[in-house]
Order: sequence, then C-alpha cells, then structure tokens
Amino acid sequence: MVVEVRLKQLRESKGLSQNALARELGMSLGNVQNIEYNKAKSIPLDTLERLCLVLECEIGDLLVLVKS
Repeated sequence: MVVEVRLKQLRESKGLSQNALARELGMSLGNVQNIEYNKAKSIPLDTLERLCLVLECEIGDLLVLVKS
C-alpha cells in the first residue's frame, strides 16, 4: 500500500494556485510542489494542520492509503 497525497485535487477545488497556497501557508513554492508531487519524504504535523485549515479538510481527505 502507498500513501497518496491529494493536495492538487483539494487545492484546485478551492480555486487556489500553488503560489497562492504557498503564500497562505507561509511556505516556499518548492515545498508545496514537493508535497503535491509526492516527492516529500515526510510532512510535519504542523504543516498537515495548516494545510487542512487553509483547505478546510480533514487529514484523511489529504492523505489516502491506496493499494499499489
């Protein structure tokens, strides 16, 4: 099983660009892109919390366990 990050779908459903999301989070564009493209090796809990607050979602909406 693999953990899939559904950041792109959630971000687009809120009408946010990667740049706008990065500004809202106080993060670099590169960090947002790494998370969105599943290149991040880990995501700190405080980042997950901020993502969920900005995107108005639950962590289970953002991170999904998928059979590989």
